[in-house]
Amino acid sequence: MAIVTLCFVKKENQILMINRNKPPFMGMWNALGGHLENNETALQCALREIYEESNIKLTKATLISISTWNYDDDEIYVYVSELPKEFKITNYPIKISEGIIDFKDIDWIINEKNYGIIDDLRIFLKDIKNKTYHNYHLVYDNSKLIKAIIK
Repeated sequence: MAIVTLCFVKKENQILMINRNKPPFMGMWNALGGHLENNETALQCALREIYEESNIKLTKATLISISTWNYDDDEIYVYVSELPKEFKITNYPIKISEGIIDFKDIDWIINEKNYGIIDDLRIFLKDIKNKTYHNYHLVYDNSKLIKAIIK
């Protein structure tokens, strides 16, 4: 079991996303994040990954979920962080080795007809919008979410 982080970086009604170049979920939009390194907390990992992938230096993020998924029973630490009003998003989209990074409108992300995003993002973003946070066990078949069980 490994620890993985996801961080929803918000700018008003938009979220910083990555369209992944690699599996799992290649070609799909996801929140930024990654795997924990030695001697690192989950929060430090989330902040480091955001910086490495977007060059945005965050100093804080709020933990909203510690969930698991059936891929390999990794624990997923899910965070949200709000960018300051003065932050400009004019330099996006940008291409990095792991994919394309861009800000996407929350309503676009959670639209049920949007097939280009990872399914669990809808769950986490609805929690963020409603400010009701849960831990889940996410059950996938290939890259399709079959169910989310509240833990």
